[in-house]
Formats: sequence, C-alpha cells, structure tokens
Amino acid sequence: MNNMLEHDYEPEPGIPEALPDDEQVLWQGRSSFASVVKSTFHVRKLAIYFALLIGLHITLGVQAGEALSTKIASAAGLAILAAITLGMLTLYARLVARATMFTITNKRVVMRAGVAVPVTLNLPYSRIDGASLREHADGSGDIAILPEAASRVSYILMWPMVKPWRWLRVQPVLRGIDDAQTVAQLLAEQLKVAAVDAREQALRVDAPPPAPAETPKGKRRFRPYPTIPMAAAASLVVMTLVAVAWIQLTDSGSRDNPSAVIASIDLRFEDHEDGSVIVIDASDGMTLDVLAPGTNGFLRSAMRTFVRARRAEDIGEEAPFTLQRTETGQLLLSDPATAQRIDLRAFGPTNAEAFGRFLTIREQVQQPDELKVTETEAPPDATAVALSSPEGRP
Repeated sequence: MNNMLEHDYEPEPGIPEALPDDEQVLWQGRSSFASVVKSTFHVRKLAIYFALLIGLHITLGVQAGEALSTKIASAAGLAILAAITLGMLTLYARLVARATMFTITNKRVVMRAGVAVPVTLNLPYSRIDGASLREHADGSGDIAILPEAASRVSYILMWPMVKPWRWLRVQPVLRGIDDAQTVAQLLAEQLKVAAVDAREQALRVDAPPPAPAETPKGKRRFRPYPTIPMAAAASLVVMTLVAVAWIQLTDSGSRDNPSAVIASIDLRFEDHEDGSVIVIDASDGMTLDVLAPGTNGFLRSAMRTFVRARRAEDIGEEAPFTLQRTETGQLLLSDPATAQRIDLRAFGPTNAEAFGRFLTIREQVQQPDELKVTETEAPPDATAVALSSPEGRP
C-alpha cells in the first residue's frame, strides 16, 4: 500500500487544478535550500552571533577573575543550545524548500507554500500592480510581487514566502530562486503583455471604468492591520529579550553594581540515609539546623541545582557554599567552586527566608559574646547553652 503525500492530489505539480486550454506553463521552480538557509533564516549570521555571545561570556568571566577552564566549561552548555537552535532552523529550511513550488504561466503566477498547512496562491496578472527583484551574491534571488490594494493575502499562512514587515499590504515573494534575473525578466514580459491586453480590451469595450465595489450590507469592511502598535509591541519584546540576555551573560544585576556585604556565612549540607539534611557552619562545624525528610522543598531544589553544576565540572562536594546579605537587602547564595550565584529574593520572601534564617541563627549564637560587657549583662552560660542545643539554636 502506497502512502499518500500532501501534494499527490495535484493534477500538475504546483497547480491545484488542471490548466485551461488557453493557458500554458512558462516556468516552474522551487526555492533553493542553500538560499533559504542563508538569506531567509540567516543561519550563518546567527551562528556568528552565537559565537560572539559565547566569546563575550568567556571574556567577561575571565576579566572578573574566574578561571578560563571554568568559563569554557560553562560556555559548553550555551554552545550546545546554539547548535540545537541552528540545527532546527536548518531542518525547517529544508522542509520549506521542499514544500514550495512556483509556477509562471501566460495568465498568472501560482505559489504553493506551507510546511504544516499547504497553501496555494493564485495571482492573475490583472491583479498584480508590480514586482521587484532582490539578487544575492550566489546568483539566486527573491522576486516580491505587489498585489492590487483590494487583494488580501494571509501573512501567517504564506510565511516565510512574504516580504518582512509588510502587514498592511502583504507582498508574496518567490524566495530563493536560482537564476532569479532570468525569471524576473520573464515575469516582467508577461506583466507588460497583460497590461497591453487590458488596455486593448478597455478600448474595444469603450466603457467607463467600473466604480469601486461597495461593501454589501451586513458585512464588515476590511480594516488594515494596526501596523504601528504591532511594530511597537514587537520592538518591546525584542528589547526585553536583549536586556535579559545581557544580564544573564554579564551578571550585571549583581556584579556591576555590587552592594556592601553586612553578613556572610559558609555552609555545608550533609545528606543522611533517612532523607534528612544537616546544615553546618563550615567555619567551626556548628550544626545550624536538621531538615526533616520531605521538608524544605525549595532549599533542597536550589542545592541540587548547585550540586549538578559541580558534578558537570567534576568538582567535589566538600567545598562550602556562601550565603551573604547586603546592605540593600539582597540575599545571595553562591558557589565559589563554580562561580554561580543567585539572588534568593527573586523567588519570594518565604523561599528566601529558608536560607536567610541560617544567618539569623548564627547571629543569635554570636550575639552574647559580642555584647558581653559584664557578668551581669551577659550570663556566663548563655553561649554554652546555645552550643549544647541539639539543633545548634540558642
């Protein structure tokens, strides 16, 4: 049993129905895969862009004092994501080139496009106001067709075989055509012939030009797309993505504008077989807390992220993690071994306090010694009681 492909029903390739007797095909072709990859999806330019981003990520990290090997290892993940993105674009370009078919007859231009939803667009010469050619260095090119103002072409269904940013008056494009100059000359000749035939027919009929068609009652008149608001919204999205990418790559949110640290502690986390986690002050081995099994989900999830990063770089788990509070209220959890750092406030005050309380516990233990002035103001056994607590609390 043979499988039916999406275009097997066409009586002629690229044409949804049989041609009339007075119509004949003058040229037929497809989009060039190489041209679609380079000129439509700009895969080569994107590859250079990703390479520059990765290089900037490594350079800024090294300038900040991080080890070159560490930054190269962290950049490997970005390189893998970039390679996946470029691979997906290349695959989609292959599908686009395979699905397209352009046909020029002595009556019209027929465009078949669409990967998931095949669409066929018929453009009679009488409904075409003009065409333009854009050539590429390899000899291929794009021919943009300007339909008459009354014609409506779907930008979404015909993408990417349309001219970018032309939402108000969509212009279909014969994209990625080999020997585009020859095809453009053929199309120009057919448009001239159609224009001459139209004038001769108008003279023979000797009738006034038809009045503009009125909108039937009960039907809404077509309104153009709101170009300015759509362009503004698209610009906002692009600027947001660029800003987020810059902050992620440079860590400018915390490094370029550092705040003074007012409290700091080095922590170690020890897992036990029963599922509990012991939190230890790495400076003196004091137990700050014992997390019961199944509790403190955010804390466990955050630490698993740091531990996975260490394992990816073959770094042991013995080195402590650093928790800092700044004068501006930031609560920073960092791993000096991998140079990763997060601001816990971004996850909400409740989740931030899951870590912040360790600073409070440490301060409460140290406070009696720091404030001790006389035997009466600071009982001699206050610190001993705190250190002898099962959980390290006063």
